[in-house]
Amino acid sequence: MEQSSGGVFLLLARQIVGISFGRPGVMDRAILRPGRFGKLLYVPLPSPDERGLILKALGRKKPIDASVDLSALGRMEACENFSGADLAALMNEAAMVALEDKLTSTKSTSDAAPCTIKSTHFERALGKISPSVSDKQKRDYQTWSQSFKAA
Repeated sequence: MEQSSGGVFLLLARQIVGISFGRPGVMDRAILRPGRFGKLLYVPLPSPDERGLILKALGRKKPIDASVDLSALGRMEACENFSGADLAALMNEAAMVALEDKLTSTKSTSDAAPCTIKSTHFERALGKISPSVSDKQKRDYQTWSQSFKAA
């Protein structure tokens, strides 16, 4: 049984109805006959630069330390095959790690001191979050998308 997609496929009907699904291999091919949907569109996993942009968007309302380079984080090999959902999980896990550090800190710091998400928090979060898409799944979905370009 397939678990996660290596991208998202969108079916666009003539009335601008979109259907998103992550497991196209289980879809009945009869649904793709002419006249049913106007367009099948494959949306691949984000590129390294796109991952950085997604992290910046996800971090807009989070207290991220000024020293953290989210673009560089998105380009890291550890983030390879991360989907947008995986990046959101990474951001949330880094925030939780930062909060845990703040709560377990034995230093005599003021409670009013701001809690920010630092690079070390992202590094620890990367140890807990893994991509939901394997290299094999990514290749399978790219091959699947190519088969529809020829049709």
